[in-house]
Amino acid sequence: MTTPFDDPQSELAWMFLQCVSDGGDVDECFGLLSDDFTYWSLRGRESVGKAALRQEVERRQRRAEMNLDFVQCFNDGESVVIEALAEGETTDGVRYESPAVFIFETRDGLIVSLREYGDTQLAAPQFGPASS
Repeated sequence: MTTPFDDPQSELAWMFLQCVSDGGDVDECFGLLSDDFTYWSLRGRESVGKAALRQEVERRQRRAEMNLDFVQCFNDGESVVIEALAEGETTDGVRYESPAVFIFETRDGLIVSLREYGDTQLAAPQFGPASS
């Protein structure tokens, strides 16, 4: 097991997650992604590009604050897996806490793909249906 600061790819992945968390710099976040970046989540179950992910992040930020607590990180070359605990509160005052796993693929110092796995039953009441 590594921490996000033991490896450049792990640090890149953790930096991205921190950017999309509450108070993060979304512009900085998306500068870490390659032009051909793809995102897939268990909730949406379809791959989307940078623009669609940015819309989803901005939508989520309007509905809820989210902070990620680091649990553990594994990396193998250009692949990074981060387990974290997402917690926060919606604008309606609903508190939530949910485990999540993020699988990153990197290339040439940029993130080329991200797959996100979390508890879809916990996410639906707080964040509504996944965008299509």
